[in-house]
Amino acid sequence: MMDAEQLLSAGGVVVRRDRHGTRVLVLHHAKMDEWRLPKGKLKAGESLAQTAEREVREETGLDLPAGRYLGVTHYFYLNPRGTGVISKFVHFFEMDAGEGQVELEPTFDDAKWLPPKEAAERLDWENEREMVLRATQWW
Repeated sequence: MMDAEQLLSAGGVVVRRDRHGTRVLVLHHAKMDEWRLPKGKLKAGESLAQTAEREVREETGLDLPAGRYLGVTHYFYLNPRGTGVISKFVHFFEMDAGEGQVELEPTFDDAKWLPPKEAAERLDWENEREMVLRATQWW
């Protein structure tokens, strides 16, 4: 078996709780045509929480503190450089959106605030669906 390159990432399940109920922010990645949660790679010297905060800020324009730690997902995918596989770990935090306005980076072409069940159904990745459920239900 080939050695897998390890990649660490962190992201947020951005939740808004107001008079409209509980809603979760999901993003549509234009190039990949997928619905996903905001996340990205750790930079040198960053903690997991700092990475989640930075990635959510860069991808959505929302400056939010990382809240409750939700857990980690792990999966493998083919290295796009054609040199084996990537073993990716993504740590997720619940993040309270308050009333902030979403301003998407160009990588994304749409964002929706959806009730948790609809958000989970919209997401393309099962491991991210699980994080939405963890953020919106006590587990």
